[in-house]
Amino acid sequence: MRRGAPAVLSPEQRTAWLAAQRLWGVELHDPELAPNAKAPSFAWFAFPPQVTFDLPEASRLGVGDFLESIFAHEIGHHALSPSTRITGLKIAHQLARALAATDAQRIPKPEDQVHQLSNLWSDLLINVRVAELQRRRDATGAAPEMVRMWQVLAWRGGSDRMWWVVLRAYEMLWTLPAGTLCPADPPAEEIDHVEAERRETARRGAARQKELDIAAAVAAGNTRLVDELEQQDSLEVQIEFDALARTNPELDSALLAETVRAFGDDPVSGALRFGMLMAPYLVRPGLPTPTTRTVGIVRAGLCAGESGATAATAGDLVAVLGDARLQEAPEHPAVVKARAFAERAHSAGAVLKAAASAGAQGATGQGYGLANTLRLYHDSDANAVIAAWYQTRARSYVRPLLQRSRTAAVSGSEIPGALETWELGDDLADIDWAASMARGTTIVPGVTTRRREYLPDIPPVAPISVDLDLYIDSSGSMTSPARESPAVLAGSILILSVLRGGGRVRVTSFSAAGQVAGGERFTRDRLEALRDLTTYFGSGTVFPLDLYGARYRGVTAATATVGIEVRRHVVVLSDEGLLSMFGAGQPQFADVAGQVRRTLDSATLILQDSRHSVAEPAAAAGYDVEYIQYMTDAPAACARLARRLATSRPATAAARRARTRGGFHG
Repeated sequence: MRRGAPAVLSPEQRTAWLAAQRLWGVELHDPELAPNAKAPSFAWFAFPPQVTFDLPEASRLGVGDFLESIFAHEIGHHALSPSTRITGLKIAHQLARALAATDAQRIPKPEDQVHQLSNLWSDLLINVRVAELQRRRDATGAAPEMVRMWQVLAWRGGSDRMWWVVLRAYEMLWTLPAGTLCPADPPAEEIDHVEAERRETARRGAARQKELDIAAAVAAGNTRLVDELEQQDSLEVQIEFDALARTNPELDSALLAETVRAFGDDPVSGALRFGMLMAPYLVRPGLPTPTTRTVGIVRAGLCAGESGATAATAGDLVAVLGDARLQEAPEHPAVVKARAFAERAHSAGAVLKAAASAGAQGATGQGYGLANTLRLYHDSDANAVIAAWYQTRARSYVRPLLQRSRTAAVSGSEIPGALETWELGDDLADIDWAASMARGTTIVPGVTTRRREYLPDIPPVAPISVDLDLYIDSSGSMTSPARESPAVLAGSILILSVLRGGGRVRVTSFSAAGQVAGGERFTRDRLEALRDLTTYFGSGTVFPLDLYGARYRGVTAATATVGIEVRRHVVVLSDEGLLSMFGAGQPQFADVAGQVRRTLDSATLILQDSRHSVAEPAAAAGYDVEYIQYMTDAPAACARLARRLATSRPATAAARRARTRGGFHG
């Protein structure tokens, strides 16, 4: 939308603008005016805080006299919802999760729907709040101006059942009689008879097949299979759950009104419930096609939403994905309410159990994974989205990663020890007279006399931060970072844990010969380290032994600068292709891994290698091994590595030179 001209408000408009600001208790610079802008509505907003109005368009819709409410609504986007750009992104994310949890495959153009639903949800919260603020201020018993404006906008015909639900919810929230803003009865549901018949045919066929399977199992005497088939109710559960997910405008409008009341001050949490209510109204039978109809709906009174929105930055993505509210299980409010009734009646049905199970999956991230997140933020840098997603998944497992110090603690003082008997011949100055008098008023040398033993005060060995040299295999046999990689999750946990402990990391991504990326130096830059971690080549697997050897050539255990403790730790994330690290395919470097190992304090391979094909050469060269296969394996492997670093004593130079075999296989 084009930018308007600086506002030159008439006296009437100025009065309304000031009144709208007082209503919210804020002060904004004057709005911009864009008459006849041909925008989707007569008002829109932008960040940094800016509102724009096409007042002639408002007059054409018949609401030009309700200036205070028009102005107050747009101010509400900055005062209440979304209020900030980050909150706006969170609301959109919640709504995208709701669409995915409902049936995103049958919702046409879900990205566009997310934008429209986001604005619709904010508009609901704002309009209800403005009406309440006007009611409190005026205290006349008359309908607030916002309500009167919506009585003018109201229902304008059509078959939009979702819009009917919204208007009916307004009637409930404003205690208006049914039929004030929309017809008393919702529009009839558009039924796809072909789709309904297909589903019924599938249901009958599945039921008949189940009967045949049971009969065959009975004939074969397989009672266990009979029991399993009789208990098999997945199809029935799905049918009932589909029935729950169907639109029910009368019920949904009441649930929507409850949602607005409950989450009027928390737009992010409420957006998920709002999305679950609205999403079924967007579902179309069958898979959507490029020609699926999505236009022709008239919803007068909605503002045009945010103007000039830019793509989310790396910092924005971390802030958004890190919000715990975005991990809440997406559930339809009707399911939540029905489960509460069922629990009170001590009878939870199969449908509710299925819904709870589906919700639990969403809570663990399975319902809205990395692929969905990349689609939602398609305008942002893909690498930034991937890094933010792994950072969020790793966050709950991050603890400061520390190690024992090699430097001996300095004894600077003494502490009192045990009392012992002072004997004749001991130094007279050693007598502890207070302790001796406590034994009795008569002093008997060698009997009642006591002396205090003093011990050197040696403080405990303090933990220190870690420098971690991390190598990650980005060959084609490794799961791409864009497809939820256990190795990348493990690397993210380690990087964030090292940085949390005050340490530094150096990340190197490798694939085929010559395909190496990453920094040469150790860094505390989180974004740089995660960017290197998620670099993906997708070619063959050749560990860069030439680079590995060059980095540690000439390094010995005795090269630590005086007063500066140098500890060296290497972690390699790979799979069975890591045989190349021990000379496979590059025999000229066959001894490099073992030679480097003798200069290190610890070296660990975290492998996706179900056959343990790297175990023997790794042990021979002195490398510890951890095995992971799934995303859920990564946190435990990282925790074991952290415990070994925290509890193990620093290796001496002799121990490093003598080390020939790995000490741990997870």
